[in-house]
Amino acid sequence: MTGRGPLDARPGFSLPIFDRISPAPPPTVVAARIESHTGPGDVVADLFGRGGWVSRAAIDRQRLTISLESSPLSRMLAEVVLRPPDVRHLDAAFQGMAASPRGTSSLKVSIGDMFATRCATCSRSLVVDEVAWSVDDDAGIAGRARPVSRHYRCTVCRDQRGGSEQRQAPLDADDLRRATADVGVEAMRARLLARFPIVAGAEDLPDELLDLHTGRQLVGLGAILERIEGDLRAAPVLAGLRLALLHAILPASRLATQPGRTGALRISSGHVRPPTGT
Repeated sequence: MTGRGPLDARPGFSLPIFDRISPAPPPTVVAARIESHTGPGDVVADLFGRGGWVSRAAIDRQRLTISLESSPLSRMLAEVVLRPPDVRHLDAAFQGMAASPRGTSSLKVSIGDMFATRCATCSRSLVVDEVAWSVDDDAGIAGRARPVSRHYRCTVCRDQRGGSEQRQAPLDADDLRRATADVGVEAMRARLLARFPIVAGAEDLPDELLDLHTGRQLVGLGAILERIEGDLRAAPVLAGLRLALLHAILPASRLATQPGRTGALRISSGHVRPPTGT
């Protein structure tokens, strides 16, 4: 284990998906069971692992442990819980990914260019935080959607109006052009579809899941995923990067009904239940 200072083994901030499929057990209950049934040096077997929290508590009490994780997602979480990467190594991985080459520039610059906009006050070039799309209630996931507004922060003119909080403005001609430009989404979409398993009775589900994102979002997320998996890294760092990407998928999708608020992903009879409204 790396890092500075003692590790706080208590479950802290977690991704919403883990609250549903593998919620962390109460630390006090786990600790009490381990202390009452085992002694130092004994083996604690967690046959239904939920992210390695039981094994983490066992290790902290000088026990040996075995954790059998039931899904790839909980396996990634267990990798970080049991072998947390040094924050310096994780930060270096993020910086290295951002500066990695993509096309004629870096990964960070190439993705930022797809979401470039201008401040409505000072006309400074910046990267948009969010674009709001309006979808008719009967249009479906990939129905008649159109971008209607943009949200951004401008650090240059923050003292002139409204401070540095997020602002809202209508889209100009350049924003509309970027929102509908061809950024190579078909090729990226094909590569992402190849990652999904074929499920009988839900053959259209992968397409519907990808339709939750706009074309340039798919290209950006796919480029980040390829860079995460393309470099050789230690397992805890790799798991941390994958979990960070997982955290970005739903808030960046059409399930986000307003800034900071994301609806739940609902699947019924092998199909995504489409969100309604804006």
